[in-house]
Amino acid sequence: MRLAALIIKEFRQVRRDSSSILLAFVLPIFMLLLFGYCVNFDSSVTQLALVTEDEGPVAHSLLERVQGSPYFRVERAADEEEAMGRLRSGSAHAVLIIPSDFSRLCTAGGSPRLLLATDGSVPNTAQFTQMYLQGVCSAWLAERAASAPSGSGSAMVEVLPLYRFNSAAESRRYVLPGSIAVVISFVGTFLTAMVVAREWERGTMELLLASPVTRLEFILSKLIPYFLLGLGAMAVCTLAATHLFGVPLRAPLWLLFGIASIFLLSVLAIGLLISTLLRSQYTASLVSLNVSVLPTIMLCGFIFEISSMPGWVQAVSYLIPARYFAPSLSTLFLAGAEWAALLINVLLLLVSGLFWLGLVFFATPKRLDS
Repeated sequence: MRLAALIIKEFRQVRRDSSSILLAFVLPIFMLLLFGYCVNFDSSVTQLALVTEDEGPVAHSLLERVQGSPYFRVERAADEEEAMGRLRSGSAHAVLIIPSDFSRLCTAGGSPRLLLATDGSVPNTAQFTQMYLQGVCSAWLAERAASAPSGSGSAMVEVLPLYRFNSAAESRRYVLPGSIAVVISFVGTFLTAMVVAREWERGTMELLLASPVTRLEFILSKLIPYFLLGLGAMAVCTLAATHLFGVPLRAPLWLLFGIASIFLLSVLAIGLLISTLLRSQYTASLVSLNVSVLPTIMLCGFIFEISSMPGWVQAVSYLIPARYFAPSLSTLFLAGAEWAALLINVLLLLVSGLFWLGLVFFATPKRLDS
């Protein structure tokens, strides 16, 4: 009977404790939805900039085959410089160059080559693109061999890969900048996720409510110390990436930390919003952990391609500040101050920061105003 009484008491506590219900039912559904909709290793359609130096019928035949592939969306470029500019800006994922001797080598039974330049800062996409292009070339050659007279035709078409921004195609150089975005997202959100809840639990919030402190002063007092700590964490991560793992930093430090500062405002505001709404340190820490780590990893784009996810998941990803910070870090570390690729992400980071700070301002109790 004593055991039954203790069990009943425990169930009553569980019923009163919303965090237990959250852990048992809401969290598994949330995680399963994330994994089910976001984990997708299929490559989406690749934006391919094409430069052809050979206008012969053989090259034209291959071009038609590439354009007909479901894996490529081909756009012609006037020259190599224009195509590489599209690759730097991110409007193209790869550049295919058909050399001037392609048709001649094919007709003579030689082994012609194609040059495929890809963004080495995204090695998975680069490797998928090379694999798909090689498959298209193999199918095209098989079709030519079937229709050509016996003994003629090319033995193979060699695709020569060129990895821009990461010439060795080292995954570490790509993974570490994205990992920094995840780490800073977690640190920034977790730092502020408990500060307001701590005031409520310790009973000091009532003193602040009775004081002439304004909402803006209260919010700034909670943000500024942790903003400086976040910059310190960013400095540690940068030093580790460059000196311990050998990742190059090709952008100036002021630009790196300027963009990191904008990102920190967003993630600190998210943590402060969680703390303001929940008022419980335990629940706030639990929610901040799940908000800052899993969605960031899944939806920032450095592991899983966002474009291959369902439309509604892509829409949700716009709320994740790391979606704009992770590609910015890859550009800053591996390419440098490429404003054509950075500008849109920086602007969206600013919008994200203002959005989350605005939510924090309106969620903070009005009685903090004098």
